[in-house]
Amino acid sequence: VKNLNIVRLANLQKAVVRCKAQHNSTEAKKASEEDADGLEKEVLLAEGAKIMITRNVWTSKGLVNGAQGVVRKLWYYPGSNPRDVLPAVVSVECNEGVYSGQHELSQFLC
Repeated sequence: VKNLNIVRLANLQKAVVRCKAQHNSTEAKKASEEDADGLEKEVLLAEGAKIMITRNVWTSKGLVNGAQGVVRKLWYYPGSNPRDVLPAVVSVECNEGVYSGQHELSQFLC
């Protein structure tokens, strides 16, 4: 699956962002994906990439295991270099009928 995802990212012909986990302890850094509840040490993202939620995140709003969407925008803090930092916000558009919450990002942006 990971190799197929890499091919699909390359086919988007967009900048791919390598998001490496930021660990808060040596123990966390050594933990396997399984020990970390499925959290990977590295995630590759690009605008236009398809995503799938792999656990129930917010069931009352439709963000459940298997829900799908597309990365629409990677937001960074002003003046930051995307090569050096993680995105501040990853905006994902869920497939129709998936998400039932608010769709406005403006409430979160300063």
